[in-house]
Amino acid sequence: MNIAFVTTQSIIQSTVIGRVLPLAEHFQKMGHSVTIFLHTDTPTPTWIPGQARNDNIKLYFTGPNPFKTTKYKKRRQSGMQLLLTMSINALRAAWGLIKVRPQYFIIVKPLPENVLAVSIAKLFLWKTKVILDVDDFELFANNLSSLIERSAIHASERIATSLADNIVVATPFLYDHIHQMTAGTKNVVLIPTGLTLEDVRFEADNNHTMLYIGSIALSSGHRVDMLPEILVHVRKQIPDARLLIAGSGHDESELKKLFQDLGVDTAVDFYGRFIQADIVSLIAKATVLIDPIDASIAVRAKSSFRCALALATGMPIVTSSIGIRTDLLPETLHEKFFAIPENPSSYANSIIALMQTPLSEEEKTSMNEQALTYSWEQLASTYGTLLI
Repeated sequence: MNIAFVTTQSIIQSTVIGRVLPLAEHFQKMGHSVTIFLHTDTPTPTWIPGQARNDNIKLYFTGPNPFKTTKYKKRRQSGMQLLLTMSINALRAAWGLIKVRPQYFIIVKPLPENVLAVSIAKLFLWKTKVILDVDDFELFANNLSSLIERSAIHASERIATSLADNIVVATPFLYDHIHQMTAGTKNVVLIPTGLTLEDVRFEADNNHTMLYIGSIALSSGHRVDMLPEILVHVRKQIPDARLLIAGSGHDESELKKLFQDLGVDTAVDFYGRFIQADIVSLIAKATVLIDPIDASIAVRAKSSFRCALALATGMPIVTSSIGIRTDLLPETLHEKFFAIPENPSSYANSIIALMQTPLSEEEKTSMNEQALTYSWEQLASTYGTLLI
């Protein structure tokens, strides 16, 4: 089977790293031919830094991201410049799809650019089937500055669902949203974002280090602004407690200032951008994972990389019972792992309890067993049943 993933991201952006590439690699192992349509970056790596290159997966670069990333902010194009960039990228993608002639288009996120590209390509490849892959609620996941932009994303979502033969969603919220939008006329399958992490087992030690791993951007739905206050509360009970932050994002400078204002900046270490090869060493440095969230629609729509990581390693995590997290984590550990959303004091109390009373071997084993359900090998196999 010849498959094309049509994205609006570069190779170093989170959905490509965490969802598209693992699926593409498993599809390739199943014997399928895979091409990923991507944006370029500056500079553009030939593959994800730190990972082995898979020469069997073809990369097709359609054009630049419609924004520039500075040290502090992501500055998106606007007006005619934005429209021109996206239109040219869509036309390049459509031409590439026509040349590749896949039997399946996989639309990664229903956004105007890739939906337009597939719509054009379908005029010439009308027998090619379409799978829509939705891992976010795009109206909330993007910083939209006008009614026109909101209308464009809403329209692209409608068009994408009408084009799709099958629709894959990453969370229960998105399942309900798409099922309601299509009035039950489309086959909607829940396939969460999984994790590829082999032979990693968390072994608790006596350090009191918390680990936040992921995007440092409030717009992504991650409540990193809660971290400073959480650290303050924890250090009141455990004075040597520290926080390790692995990741990067547009709110990093503001976050560092919050730590300084609260006088706990010396108890924080910023690791920076990480790759999969770094995860083992990061896990070894910490005692508890933190996934600080609120109860917003943006959070309900997202998968949780941190919860999947906790399952795979047997590492305790403190988060809230919002969205897919309730399904991911074993029910027997909900009382220990779930804090009140958007409540730093509640988060801190749960973290302190886990530091003072580590998980038993039985509890860690229950997490590892549940993780098998969410391994990419298992999830890709489920996804593969749609390719018929």
